[in-house]
Amino acid sequence: MAKVNIKSEKITPFGGIYYASKAFYALSLDKVINGTLDVRSSTYNGYQLDEVMSAMSDVFLRGGDCVEDVNRSECHLRESPEVRIPTSHTIGRAIKELSHEDMEYKSSSGNVFKFNTNLRLNDLLMKLNMKMGLFKSGQTVNVDFDHVFVKTGKADATYSYKHAYGYFPGVASIDGIIAYIENRDGNTPSSSIRLTRCQGLSCILTF
Repeated sequence: MAKVNIKSEKITPFGGIYYASKAFYALSLDKVINGTLDVRSSTYNGYQLDEVMSAMSDVFLRGGDCVEDVNRSECHLRESPEVRIPTSHTIGRAIKELSHEDMEYKSSSGNVFKFNTNLRLNDLLMKLNMKMGLFKSGQTVNVDFDHVFVKTGKADATYSYKHAYGYFPGVASIDGIIAYIENRDGNTPSSSIRLTRCQGLSCILTF
């Protein structure tokens, strides 16, 4: 008959995330985030952006698909000795602070649509890629730019030729690694996609 050992240590089903958190800080990604986006709070108890992004990463690594999922696993994530875990409300406020105003474009047919490039976050994305050694300055790369229609019932979604409401985001990748992201209305015409694609490539080529 098998013996049952009583463990005094705390046991969690998400212990593997602690290794990811340790790597996050071992690579100094927190310094890259706060150095690029600036310090969010000047008080000791305030959450910095590196803590917000680390918490979001932990949520997705454990299979979550929205910010609110941090509340479901908060009791386990707080066992980590490496990080502090903000609430979903704090994460939501921080994300809003990082938002960027939409830009409008009017097509030759008179249709108006909005797109958003958020250069600060794209700058951060490439700096993180470089810090992790995924890219090196001066190397020659092949950039792939794709756009895909994402159906959604959000209030600001527009009607698309796909016969549904949604967004039309564009993503530039290098060997499968995301290097640039932008969002566009679902009614975005192909001519404007070429326009914003050039802006995205210019952002990447600065590195």
